[in-house]
Amino acid sequence: MKEECDRMKIGIVIQRYGLDVIGGSEFLCRHLAEHLTKHFQIDVLTTCSKDYITWNNEYSPGRSRINGVTVIRFKNAKTRNLEEFNKFSDWIYRNAHTKEDELRWLENQGPVCPDLINYIKQESKNYQLMIFFTYLYYPTYYGIKECECKVMLIPTAHDEPAIKLSIYKEVISKANAIIFNTPAEKTLVQNLFDIDSKISPVIGVGVRIPSHLRRGAFKKKNGLDKDYLCFGGRIDAGKGCQEMIEFYLRYRGKHPDYPLLVLFGRLEMPLPPVDDIIYTGFISEQEKIEILAGARAVIVPSAYESLSLILLEGFSCGIPALVNASSPVLTEHCVHSNGGLFYSNYEEFEKLLDLLLHEYQLRNILARNGLRYVRSRYSWSKVINEYLGLMHQLSPR
Repeated sequence: MKEECDRMKIGIVIQRYGLDVIGGSEFLCRHLAEHLTKHFQIDVLTTCSKDYITWNNEYSPGRSRINGVTVIRFKNAKTRNLEEFNKFSDWIYRNAHTKEDELRWLENQGPVCPDLINYIKQESKNYQLMIFFTYLYYPTYYGIKECECKVMLIPTAHDEPAIKLSIYKEVISKANAIIFNTPAEKTLVQNLFDIDSKISPVIGVGVRIPSHLRRGAFKKKNGLDKDYLCFGGRIDAGKGCQEMIEFYLRYRGKHPDYPLLVLFGRLEMPLPPVDDIIYTGFISEQEKIEILAGARAVIVPSAYESLSLILLEGFSCGIPALVNASSPVLTEHCVHSNGGLFYSNYEEFEKLLDLLLHEYQLRNILARNGLRYVRSRYSWSKVINEYLGLMHQLSPR
């Protein structure tokens, strides 16, 4: 007990948290918390929501333990009407408006959790450091203002209309340190905000390298006799999945030796009734590794990324990537790693997919390069050591 009390106490604030919560920033937050709890006393401060669309209270409020991490949940005061929020977003992005309009937009976006903000106001003085995940949401905007301790922000920013709202200057100004996942993300934020006086390293996330890969396991278990491509994460039009499926169906219609398309994760859009598109639903980590290991390539169709875990996990399983060239982060990964290819339209998608399917030597070179890239830049030991150094710099105790 004395050892626990002697350790630095750190609060981590995020909008959703849980083993069954799907999302890039939520994944990074959970795994970072689980690694840091070996060194510090960690409290994750979050809401009772599992679903970011409605912000319904699905988890019970109060304290719990998840994989050794203390989690303190607070109920949201309201749910979100997505249709009204989208209409207001369209208006605010296109028209002159006031700060009050932006704060109304922020509340409509949610999750509106005043009990979480009150906890930060009352208890932050008892923490040596608070880490806020994602610049975008209500808990970060209001919570970061109430902190009476050092503040670290992990913005997970990408080029979207919301980041240009003036209220986020307040979020950036309050942070003592801002941690970026990629150089492209840092460049974006530097171009929008004054961060020259901030501690602002690029650290990223750790990715586990599987020790043993069974490349044919998924095909064997499911009785598949064709090669396949894969995508994992939030299956949503906003993540580029609608365009990916349209491109895939066009390719399928023109090429008799087309591969299957395997999707896993949270389904948030209708899928066409096509047998060659396989949706697995939620899967275990081992099942995810088996799917990735046996795929010809992982497709990442989103134009808006701050990191892309599925791309890095694909690299860690020794497969190349085919990504949307509209995302600076994704193209940066491909260029720096020489592990993936990027497309701007269907014609490029078709030609590059042909290369990945039929040029075995090229595919193997890309796969080796991607694996080398993850090993050199995204090991958990490297990532945690950088966080430890930064935390002790901010709070020397």
